[in-house]
Amino acid sequence: MKIAISCHTTQGGSGIVATELATALARRGHEVHLAASVRPFRLRADSGVTFHPIQAFEYPLFRHPPDDLSLANKLAGITREHGIEIIHAHYAIPHAVTALLARQVVAPRRVQVVTTLHGTDITLVGSHAEFYDLTRYAMLASDAVTTVSRWLRDETLSRFQLSTALRRPIAVIPNFVDTGAFTDAGRAPYPASGEPFHLAHASNLRPVKRIADVVRVFHAVQQALPARLTILGEGPEKGLAEELAAELGIAELVRFAGTVRDVPALMRSAHVNLLLSQYESFGLSALEAMACGTPVAASAGGGLPEVIEYGRTGLLCPVGDVACSAAGLIALLDDRPRWERMSRDAAAAARERFDLELIVPQYERLYEELLAEREA
Repeated sequence: MKIAISCHTTQGGSGIVATELATALARRGHEVHLAASVRPFRLRADSGVTFHPIQAFEYPLFRHPPDDLSLANKLAGITREHGIEIIHAHYAIPHAVTALLARQVVAPRRVQVVTTLHGTDITLVGSHAEFYDLTRYAMLASDAVTTVSRWLRDETLSRFQLSTALRRPIAVIPNFVDTGAFTDAGRAPYPASGEPFHLAHASNLRPVKRIADVVRVFHAVQQALPARLTILGEGPEKGLAEELAAELGIAELVRFAGTVRDVPALMRSAHVNLLLSQYESFGLSALEAMACGTPVAASAGGGLPEVIEYGRTGLLCPVGDVACSAAGLIALLDDRPRWERMSRDAAAAARERFDLELIVPQYERLYEELLAEREA
């Protein structure tokens, strides 16, 4: 099949999933093109994916370059030149809208549009009055809509009143992980007596991630056990987290690592991954940690309970309950057999439920169904 993919290219989960899907599809023999403003940081040179950069158009009349229109034009050009059959848009605004516009531009050629919803495109951006109608239209006009969790599917149907209006039912296709790269082989062992436990957090550091809770939980843990914390990523809450760590007197124990290329190595070096978000539509960083044999201490917000099995692969506490998370972590880290068992079970669950080879074929089957419907 000939597939074009568009996505955000930041460290958020939607861009990572889109990039990993593009790579997996290319390696399975499909012709894959990815269009974006900059090259996604997870798109490797040997991926087999053809990358098409969007050229910013500067003109004094425009206060801001019309990047969305440039993306639509680029997708239309790729479709014409390469005979694209499927345009897969990750994140509703602007990518689903630009995909639909590109389809209109290349008419009467028929190209199928798939929209994958990732979370905040529904709960924050799409639900805002400025984008609600456009987001709803994009879903109704798409040939297929997928979500990364049952929770997000139900939120979408409820918020946008879509239960009977869609062309086909929303398909739940969960996020996935390459367990060949994210593996527990060589993971850090339980620390020797007196050695610190390593806690980690990875995200785009937006308010929904509740980074202050991560710092507060770590503060409580390090009072009971020797520990250090690594925060991976960049975002608007970084400064707040740095200030809070300084106020609590733990700045020397918290490392802000920024963007790290070798995410699997960092995950394998951690004994617990913290993900205390207000909600996660899925929680890709939790899955990547699990695949590396790192249990996850998470909030029970959104789709996280669909990923983490409480007591077996991680811990779950109510959103904002710092005391619950800290107490659960201290008890886990102070119990070596339990931690080692949870580490093994986390890696096994990632392989058995969310491996790339299990999930990517679900997208392929969806594409094939759409192309068969087009021919019919």
